[in-house]
Amino acid sequence: MKQGPIEFLQGTGVVCRRDDAFDTHFHGTMCDQDGNVFGGHLVKGENPVITVDLVLTEIDGVDFYRKYDEETNGNQFYPVEQGKSVTCVMPVSKKEGHSSSE
Repeated sequence: MKQGPIEFLQGTGVVCRRDDAFDTHFHGTMCDQDGNVFGGHLVKGENPVITVDLVLTEIDGVDFYRKYDEETNGNQFYPVEQGKSVTCVMPVSKKEGHSSSE
């Protein structure tokens, strides 16, 4: 763990739905008092940050989901056209080279 003071430089992430609730997935880049840059996931309750200037942008017509993916064995991010179910998201077939949808 880095000892402070630590400066938050920048971050990117998404607010999406997972298991019928909202989920936040966020990455940040910070630097320590010596100018060493480091980064990774920002996890609620685990990354002490005093203040952050944050801008959220909504993308009209798209819903965002995180869903378990068997191929990667992890939760992946899926943007889905608004009004369509996340179940219409299908992994790309390695044989056919295209994806299926509703």
